[in-house]
Amino acid sequence: MKKNKADKKKYVDDGHTIYNMDNVPQAFYRRKSTDKNVGLNRKERRAAIRAALATYLPMFLCTIFCFAIVGLLMYLWLS
Repeated sequence: MKKNKADKKKYVDDGHTIYNMDNVPQAFYRRKSTDKNVGLNRKERRAAIRAALATYLPMFLCTIFCFAIVGLLMYLWLS
């Protein structure tokens, strides 16, 4: 026997939980930061950005250079 759409009960979330989630690890949970500046003024923020660029830019350029070498070798090998 088919049920009509009008006969179906609509689910209403009342907020109760069925399972106890106390022992589930919450490693995937990240709290949203409300303070975006982290207490840094303009000079400190620029110094932190420069330090991050000085740290990561050589690794990034090395990766780009390696991809370019591989691309060049593939071009020479396949032509």
